[in-house]
Amino acid sequence: MEVNDSEKCHLPYPSGPFATGCIDLMTEYSPEGCFARIFYPTDIPSEQINEYSDKWMPWMPNETYLRGFASSLRIPFFVFKYGPYLIRQKPHYIPTICDAPLSKALESYPLLVFSHGFAATRFVCSEYCNSIASHGFIVVAIEHRDTSAPATFYYDSPESVKNDQCTWVDHVHLHQICDNDHYLLRNKQLKYRFKEMEKLLDTLSEINNGAPVENIINYSFDLEQFKGKLNFNKVIVAGYSFGGSTAMYTAANDKRIKTAVIIDGWMFPIKSEPFLNIDQPILFINSQTFHIPSNISVLRKYFNSKGIRQLYTLKNTTHESHTDTPYIWGYWLDIIMWKKLDPETALKIQSYLTIRFLRDHAGYPTNADSAQIYLKEHSDDITDDFISYTKTIKRKMGIFW
Repeated sequence: MEVNDSEKCHLPYPSGPFATGCIDLMTEYSPEGCFARIFYPTDIPSEQINEYSDKWMPWMPNETYLRGFASSLRIPFFVFKYGPYLIRQKPHYIPTICDAPLSKALESYPLLVFSHGFAATRFVCSEYCNSIASHGFIVVAIEHRDTSAPATFYYDSPESVKNDQCTWVDHVHLHQICDNDHYLLRNKQLKYRFKEMEKLLDTLSEINNGAPVENIINYSFDLEQFKGKLNFNKVIVAGYSFGGSTAMYTAANDKRIKTAVIIDGWMFPIKSEPFLNIDQPILFINSQTFHIPSNISVLRKYFNSKGIRQLYTLKNTTHESHTDTPYIWGYWLDIIMWKKLDPETALKIQSYLTIRFLRDHAGYPTNADSAQIYLKEHSDDITDDFISYTKTIKRKMGIFW
């Protein structure tokens, strides 16, 4: 993205009518507490978001995360640290206003809880979370401490918060796991993630009911603003990759969930689970090159189950197209696919597919005209069917059997 030297590099502006605010939430002095980032609507006009750029949230909150990305992806750290500078990029920001007051426009707001993928964090899908919030949702992106994140942390005492001495939770690499234990570990992590999702929902319910909840990393934002503002009759769970199977497991086991959005879901962690009874409407959004036949087989099982189901695949996309990373570092995955969908277009299609689905099956937002117009303009970039990674590779190599 071309910017003047005086401007901040940033993710795309959110597509909805609200400018958004953002806070981090951490409860308890232990790894069992909640850790999440909350995006929410404000009363600041969306066209004025650039006037608050001095209060935007940095995309990368700590260099330890950067080291974690490099380690988990087995890419030299200097590539992550200095790569953006080599292409004349500056550190990126999320166009959302830290600690801004919650909007008073609506009596309450639908709640969407988002689960990140393997080797990801609460901020890797910030564009998606921020954009959904700009349409009048409160979006809570959890950061899991199941060792799947490239890095995450907690504080063990008030003194450690005061001195910023956090305890880091290390990532468990794939090469550290025996093949026979891989599924058992991922399924165990899935169950751990579910417990975190349940606890986060319980904590948000307490906040909504006005119970005193201490945010140990942010005392300047009054959580009382959220009292009565979280609509627990319209709770949506969404997730990317590992977060996709986490979202499905959560929807099956927590009936507070009314709708689910599965973004390039990684089904391996639930492949041997008894069939999950998910009655809620589900939207599946896939990339073209992530889904091997075994993953599609599990996805089809749930896509063909009873209930409202919609599925779309974004053409010429990779697994990372659903995240912020192509916008910051460019594409890394699936080098065989030489032409990929523009990152901003992919992200906007993803957000608008979600908004349209939630309008139709969660009753909010009531107006999704802009989504419908944009999706119609980009209909050639979308198909309503599965695309197998194996078939994609064969086509790229000129093999048609």
